[in-house]
Amino acid sequence: MILLLRSLLILGLVPWLVHSLASTDSISDADPAQSGYLPNHNMNPSIVDSPIFGILWQNTYLNKEKWYAKPLVYTPNGGKQMVFIASEQNWIRTLDAVNGTLINQRQVQPPFLQSDIGCTDIPDYIGITGTPVIDPATDTVYFFSKGYKDGGAIGVQNGIYKYEEPDASSLRGVLEKLIFYAVDIKDLSDRPGFPVLIDGHNADNDPSRYFVGGTVLQRPALTLLKGIVYGGFGGHCDKYNYTGMLIGVSTAPGVGVVTLYAMESSPHAPPVVTDINVQQGGKAGIWMGGMAPATDGSNIYLTTGNGQGHENVETPASGRSPLSTLDEVVASFTIGPGGKVALQDYFEPYEYIGMDAADRDLGSGGVALLDPTVFRGTNGVGRIAVAIGKNGKAYIMNADNLGGFKLGPGATDNVVQTIVSPGAIFGGPGSYPLEGGYLYFTPTGSPTLVYALGLDQNGGPLFSKVGQSPDNSAGRVGVGVPTITTNKGQPGTGIVWITDVDAGLKAYHAVPDANGKLIKINLPATGGINKFQRPAFGDGRLYVTDNNAHVICLGSPVSLPLNCSNPIVFGDVGVGSAVTLLINCTALIPITKINGVTTSSPTYQASNDSLPQGPLAQGATFSFPVTWNLTQELIQDAQNASFGAVTPGVKSGSLVIFTTNGVPKFSTSYPIGLEGNTVSSKPFLQITPAEVDCGGIVVNGSGAASGLDSTFIISNLGLQTLTIGGYAYAADLDPPVDFTNVTTTGNITTIGPEFTSSDLPAVGSTIPPGGSVTVPINFKTNTVGNYHNILMLWSDGGDQDVLMTGSASTAPIANISTETLEGGWDPTAIMDFGQVLAGTTMKRRIRLCNSGGSTMLITKSKPPIQPELRAENPLSDFHEGQFIPIDSCAFGAVDIAAAPAVPNQLPHSVSDFWTLNVDDTTFGVHEVPISATIVTRQLGPLNPDGTSRYQYLGCYYDGNGRQLQKNFNLGSSNENGICQQTCLANGYRFAGTEYHVECWCGNTAPSSLKYFPPSSNKCTFGCANDTTQACGGDGTFISIYYDTTKYNPGCDSIPCDNSTTTTAVSSTTSVTSSTSASGNLSTTSVSLATSTSSSPSATPTGPVVNPGDSDYSSIGCYGDGATKSINPNTKFASDSMTVEVCLQFCKSKGTTYAGIEYRRECYCGNALATDATANAAGCTLTCFSNATEFCGGSKKMNVYQRILASSSTSDSSTILSSTNTSSVAPSTTGITTTTDLANSTTASNTITLSPTNSTSSTDVTTTTSTSLTTTTSASPESTSSTSTATATAGFFYAGCIAEPLTGKAMTKIIANDSMSIEFCISAAKAKLPATTYRYIGVEYGRECYGATAPVVSQTSLIGNKACTMACMGDNKQSCGGRNMYNFYVSATTTFSGTTPLPTSTTGTVPTTTTV
Repeated sequence: MILLLRSLLILGLVPWLVHSLASTDSISDADPAQSGYLPNHNMNPSIVDSPIFGILWQNTYLNKEKWYAKPLVYTPNGGKQMVFIASEQNWIRTLDAVNGTLINQRQVQPPFLQSDIGCTDIPDYIGITGTPVIDPATDTVYFFSKGYKDGGAIGVQNGIYKYEEPDASSLRGVLEKLIFYAVDIKDLSDRPGFPVLIDGHNADNDPSRYFVGGTVLQRPALTLLKGIVYGGFGGHCDKYNYTGMLIGVSTAPGVGVVTLYAMESSPHAPPVVTDINVQQGGKAGIWMGGMAPATDGSNIYLTTGNGQGHENVETPASGRSPLSTLDEVVASFTIGPGGKVALQDYFEPYEYIGMDAADRDLGSGGVALLDPTVFRGTNGVGRIAVAIGKNGKAYIMNADNLGGFKLGPGATDNVVQTIVSPGAIFGGPGSYPLEGGYLYFTPTGSPTLVYALGLDQNGGPLFSKVGQSPDNSAGRVGVGVPTITTNKGQPGTGIVWITDVDAGLKAYHAVPDANGKLIKINLPATGGINKFQRPAFGDGRLYVTDNNAHVICLGSPVSLPLNCSNPIVFGDVGVGSAVTLLINCTALIPITKINGVTTSSPTYQASNDSLPQGPLAQGATFSFPVTWNLTQELIQDAQNASFGAVTPGVKSGSLVIFTTNGVPKFSTSYPIGLEGNTVSSKPFLQITPAEVDCGGIVVNGSGAASGLDSTFIISNLGLQTLTIGGYAYAADLDPPVDFTNVTTTGNITTIGPEFTSSDLPAVGSTIPPGGSVTVPINFKTNTVGNYHNILMLWSDGGDQDVLMTGSASTAPIANISTETLEGGWDPTAIMDFGQVLAGTTMKRRIRLCNSGGSTMLITKSKPPIQPELRAENPLSDFHEGQFIPIDSCAFGAVDIAAAPAVPNQLPHSVSDFWTLNVDDTTFGVHEVPISATIVTRQLGPLNPDGTSRYQYLGCYYDGNGRQLQKNFNLGSSNENGICQQTCLANGYRFAGTEYHVECWCGNTAPSSLKYFPPSSNKCTFGCANDTTQACGGDGTFISIYYDTTKYNPGCDSIPCDNSTTTTAVSSTTSVTSSTSASGNLSTTSVSLATSTSSSPSATPTGPVVNPGDSDYSSIGCYGDGATKSINPNTKFASDSMTVEVCLQFCKSKGTTYAGIEYRRECYCGNALATDATANAAGCTLTCFSNATEFCGGSKKMNVYQRILASSSTSDSSTILSSTNTSSVAPSTTGITTTTDLANSTTASNTITLSPTNSTSSTDVTTTTSTSLTTTTSASPESTSSTSTATATAGFFYAGCIAEPLTGKAMTKIIANDSMSIEFCISAAKAKLPATTYRYIGVEYGRECYGATAPVVSQTSLIGNKACTMACMGDNKQSCGGRNMYNFYVSATTTFSGTTPLPTSTTGTVPTTTTV
């Protein structure tokens, strides 16, 4: 506890840790500085590395429940130690820390569904992800939780980090977007004054950017500082429109959000785009492999990931200067009054733009602030910060001057040191401040690496690699952050803990042995641990969660038979001498016999004769001596000696007492730790490590000019001063050795071919007792090959050599292709499965090959995860951090698992992408498009195109009155196809099967009241002649099909909530209106009456090239060159993309060309790229929201050119003429308009409407009669005017309508800054055929809404305050206002009767509306 308080005092953190904090509690992710060193948990390596340390308990809770938030350990005031866990299913629990018994539990809200986000980083559910933090002053735990608005409607747009408070229904409107929890850890109840609102808050540094909970992930652990909880937010797989944000929330009730800082801000970040599907938020997410923002008690330190804003470009900049685009940075923030954060300092790697392009997130790991009493220099570097990311570089920085941008030599990085690791690193480093100081990190697929602190000749801190673990980590993302414990802060008791997603929990002695190897501690198998974890420690116990939904506790049994002096510390012992100490023990239970004692090394000596003989009563005490005997040992200065040799330094071992107990179920062994420091009376030379691997240079790459840096340490472990005698280097040490003396030019010493040092100690220089010098070396070459060299050093403390190695190769070259149905490989990387029969599975693979000269690293991989289209092995295939060797390939399997379906249904399409990137900087982000069409068996009579004439209508309850009237009992021959043939032959429109053998026919549609959706699983009986078909179900249910040439499903047969598709060939509509006015706002009552008849309409088959519209014409498929085919361009990407949406967007921009690519990307510009290839093949991807037309391909673009303006009237507009006389007196209005959709001409009040989708289908014909008559009596004065209203693209204007008092009248389709009436209508039509929006509204200048059924509770508004906002894409049009929208109705809409609506009040105007 003393050492813990000492370290906290250094950090200035003690004032917060008051009240009930126990010395062995873990109230946050590791320590506040994120150094990873935890001295206060009684983790004795002698016990951990013994048979009595094992799994004490493990608990499992709900199906698919996972924990990415780390456990916390806490002792409430007046209570016993407990474990707090929070899961992705939004369950929080407290457990007894000793036995795992559940104390309390609560689900705070339903979790967010991973399927809604389309990102596989967190499977199944997303709830509480960032590790919570506990305030011991109040027994309160704080955390963020992700869910849905109202806990109901799913979808990204409805996702929030939501807070629910029990019994607070009166606050429902307020609580819908509250996200921050403050919970009493004793009973898990909510604290007063919470929750607080996060969604919708604007950034302090850029108010145009605001928080949207659905698109972001709160991944880092939380940091509590000065009464404020700080949390970092990033994205889900870099999807959607998000900005990385740091948010601070006060712990004081009722205060709420006190700061929100955007990592990308104006003026250099991309302009704000409010469409969540457009990836232009700037990104720069904060995720840090789950680490918390580090703090020194005054500032907060964090890292960020890939971003889109590059303010610095290539211009050097001070870290103290303002920077609005904080992507790929290490940043330090000051805490101002009220908790406000402000950027104080930053470091940005010189190659950050390339890191962005290759997805080499610096922000994949957090920042570690190392203990400043140990990790410092004598040259002015008083504090050290370390950050490591996916680029495999460990940046050692001055915490007080992080380094800015390109301020180092040759415009490189101005940091203390850069260490290049053999692979990407996720989660960051850990440190051990004892025994000289060590740094640890684990690259993906590599050993855990160990670096020792040293000083160069100028007193600058430098780290040198001195060892590694004997085993590799998992070859995929998720290896945890190294965490180091000691037993009460004693040197020699350090343990490094690593969590591995494959191997489980691993542990090593913290200091490598003389051969540079971390000695492994054998632990019980835990199974793979969840990603980015580290153990949480209690009192001699630790807690982890594995990826099989277990919460696991490891420790030593509480039933130990003895309590002895532990550990035994010998202190300094010289070689040739011995020290003896006493071990004092007390019997905790009756002991029958002390059986004996063993030690871990012959140098530790204890005699069985010194142990008590005979039984011991409970409470009895005894003592016996133990000796550390070095009288027979020699200092052996030859490396790798296998006999009689000791090396000066801290040593540790163990002694174990064995007992026979008088009480059962107590341990029969008791381990005791032994520690001491071996010293030499003479100088002793040591060089660590024995081998320095500088890594690999990519010839002609960005780092080739500067070469690769590394270090080694020259140490004097003796008690006398060491003098350096000389240096020489050789290719090998085989006799006769051909040495070459080192040579120095300026300050550069050549220590071998391709190897130099800028700071090699001079011959004759000395190193004091216990001192060391860190020597920097540089490896540089422009020739491909493998290099090695041996440097020999002679001194009066012995001779040592160090092996230096390095390699040079060409860059990796990525090639991607997809497997064809024939088993070949398609380099266009488009995977189209074609038609897949429902109930079957098809598999194909993506191949990613490396034809370059260096190993290639997968830096980004986001596989598809839809129910019917998903990666077969999403966690292992193409995993981030995977290496692809030279001339090798990796494969990712994709399955189309088409769900079983009832026959005779229309096909449906499934599509997704596998997003990939590698460290080949010319490759870029690739989204491999994957698509398939799921088809069902087509039975019975067939249409000419091969589809069934009878399509499936649904499953209906057939009790209490038959749905179909005629029964043909077909017996054992019955199945749906034969039944349909039978009904057709007898002139029936409907065919149904029931009870396996019955076939029913009829001409009256079944009632929608008897309809049961597929999810109810009511129609499950197999047909008598084909058990794979459903023929009704148990409980009087019937499977019904309809003749598509004689019936179109409507609300009569299927509930409108499930289907709103209707077809009308002709209709007559009359509209009457009465108006009353008061002040500047008027209200209108509207009634609509309609008569309708219908006839069949044709359906297009197969995707086609859309020829364009009245403004743009298709000019073919173009292949991209070095840039997009349209260049320069404005890009718009959306999952609502169709050709029409893109053309309307480009029309709003006024550009000459419009192009569509990758199904969802629209490009607008005024020129074609010079290297674009015309008449290219490959535009074969269907539009994301319209599978009947093509939207480009992979690097292939469907291009459209603007048509010169014509003087003729467009056939997609309607003119409604009226004469109006108005005054303050009430008026009545009648409207009559005649519209003919079939080849009529525009004259007077008779006009032509032609909906825009008429190019690919035979449209219905509609006749609408509308008369307009206005009569006004004006007093005292009146005015007359004539107005013309325009209807566009098959929709006519129906007025300005008020939103209901609560909620929205219609469903939101899209929000975009290019909004116009035409744009909204196009977006609505893009939903065809899945959704038919017959009503649309535009609101707030940029929001588009739609409805499939008549909109109820309307209030029509007129006057100079009604719908006054201009459309953001066309300021000559009106796009609603605040809580009011311009309303448009499709010309093909079918109305049924009149519906009276309730009275409501807007302002001071009473209104009554009838529709």
